[in-house]
Amino acid sequence: MTLGQCYDGVVYVATNGGFAADHASCDRGNGVFQSRWRPRQIGLGRPGRYRLRAEVLVDEGSAAAGWPIRYVVEQQKVKDLRRSMEPTEEDWSADYQDREAETIFGEKLARRLSPKV
Repeated sequence: MTLGQCYDGVVYVATNGGFAADHASCDRGNGVFQSRWRPRQIGLGRPGRYRLRAEVLVDEGSAAAGWPIRYVVEQQKVKDLRRSMEPTEEDWSADYQDREAETIFGEKLARRLSPKV
């Protein structure tokens, strides 16, 4: 599989999984995909957001051996409830990773890109 085919598979799984590409942050030649932030309600009226970041490790793979892929679903939340109605970029803080979304993405990715026997 070529690098382009691998990257296209990542984009296919991500966009069909509900992650819209942030085209300013994506780079097909370097194998980097990043989605836009998606809003989510965390609880107690606190806003949250999450996005997918995936990269094909170009230097560590090849067309013959395969392409390693690293990915993460980042989460952020607004800690100060006074700012929750209209948060600015400075109001957002890291809220770990979304392990469930990462697992689902990884399973879909494996099904899409694994060699067919």
